[in-house]
This record gives sequence, C-alpha cells and structure tokens, in this order.
Amino acid sequence: MEQKELHCPVCQGNKAEIAGEDVKLSGRFQDKEFLTTPLTVLRCTRCGYYMFFDNSAQFTAKDS
Repeated sequence: MEQKELHCPVCQGNKAEIAGEDVKLSGRFQDKEFLTTPLTVLRCTRCGYYMFFDNSAQFTAKDS
C-alpha cells in the first residue's frame, strides 16, 4: 500500500492532531440507519479541518 504524506485539503497544512481513534459514526438516511467502520479522526492544527480515515490508512511522522 502506498504511503502518502498528510496534507489538509483546505489549507495544505501538514500537521494534525488525533481527535479520536476507533470512532464509529452513525446516522439515518431516509428510513435506514447506518454505522460506519471504525475511523481515525485527525484535526488540522492550522485551520481546524477534520479528516476521517479508515483503519487501512497509515501515517508517518516526518520532521522537517
């Protein structure tokens, strides 16, 4: 699996903090309820944008 460096889609920042791990989102669409697979939630430290990734995503720390 290819690893990609994290970039915020809003401000292009590359730093984020973990807002939650193994988070499941639930909701209702028309008359059906759904529950997502466990997600990792990251929050951009520059603009506050929340990004959701499933467990197949891999993150690496890069000091520059």
